[in-house]
Amino acid sequence: MKVVWLNILLIAWAVTIAPGGQSPALRITSPEPGAIVTGRTRLEAVIAPPADVKAVNFFVNGRLVCTVERPPFVCPWDPGPVVRGHHVRVVATMADGSLLTGNVRTKDLGHVERARAEAVLVPVLVTRGGDFVHGLKKEDFDVFENGVQQRVASLLSEESPLDLVLAIDISGSMADSLEDVKAAVKLFLSKLRPGDAATLLGFNDTPFIVAEREKDQRTREEAVGLLSSWGGTALYDATVLSVDMVSRESGRKGIVLFSDGDDRSSLTARGTATARVQASDAMLYAVAFGAGATLSDLRSNLENYARSTGGSVFFPRQTKELDGVFDRIVTELGNQYVLSYSSTDPRQDGKWREINVRARKGDYDIRARRGYRADGLQRSEK
Repeated sequence: MKVVWLNILLIAWAVTIAPGGQSPALRITSPEPGAIVTGRTRLEAVIAPPADVKAVNFFVNGRLVCTVERPPFVCPWDPGPVVRGHHVRVVATMADGSLLTGNVRTKDLGHVERARAEAVLVPVLVTRGGDFVHGLKKEDFDVFENGVQQRVASLLSEESPLDLVLAIDISGSMADSLEDVKAAVKLFLSKLRPGDAATLLGFNDTPFIVAEREKDQRTREEAVGLLSSWGGTALYDATVLSVDMVSRESGRKGIVLFSDGDDRSSLTARGTATARVQASDAMLYAVAFGAGATLSDLRSNLENYARSTGGSVFFPRQTKELDGVFDRIVTELGNQYVLSYSSTDPRQDGKWREINVRARKGDYDIRARRGYRADGLQRSEK
């Protein structure tokens, strides 16, 4: 069980005033914005002017790395030998219960140094007359990339375990409906099969991991129970973290994004989040809830996310509709095939490549990943 007990969910936002009338501020001094980090790295923050602090928590990519209770606020961290972008967030809990925060993003070198498998993964749903089709083999499919037929190397059947990332908006606007939403999420998670793993993210001003690849339902329910409502909406940050979480796994996987409002707090740009979704080999489902279902920008973003991955988007207005929405999502994920192939075009030119999947025999309806950008991000890491 990997659960982050976040006291920041339980504390109201306030302003701390240091002696002399000047408000203290938190600044991350290491790493610097845009720095290239690899190997053993020093995370450091300063609070000036000095003020009474209960604890300073260091997070990297949504994970709690360490907690420091007194200055100097320094945390050792090793990101490994591969150069990639990281989101460093520092949250200081002051003596009066208020919070100070700081954020830094390190540089990503485009993933060119990463060792990757050669397979392009394509999640696929196959139905006939509205019913899911079971028992298909790789020989039953033809896959085309930009019109050129590819050799299907393997197929993971619908019986293979599923890795799911569920990202839940817990911003302040969710206060009145969060308890009903949490009940619906627990029911949704209970419908996963034995062996299926679920990672639960909460996001408001920042995304954070509450449970990681958890297979025990009781533990998952306890993690859901930790969620409480406050802050803004960092949907793009949550999207990127969700994609990062599933990209580490091979096999059948899915992402469910749940939000009741458009992005107001992300460090990640909209275009960056879209590119990461397009590079992902996970089928993405998006749920714009309540008032969020009426926001044209949010609807458009989520529709684009889902469409490019072969997933679906839903717009429920009331919590009583959520059980039906989540039931459909878990049913589709439970009937997902995953095809893999090695592209006949080895160039990593960053261009969009369209994927088309057809059944060789049978009058089937097929919904699949629509394509990817050839920048190396679409490939599963070894």
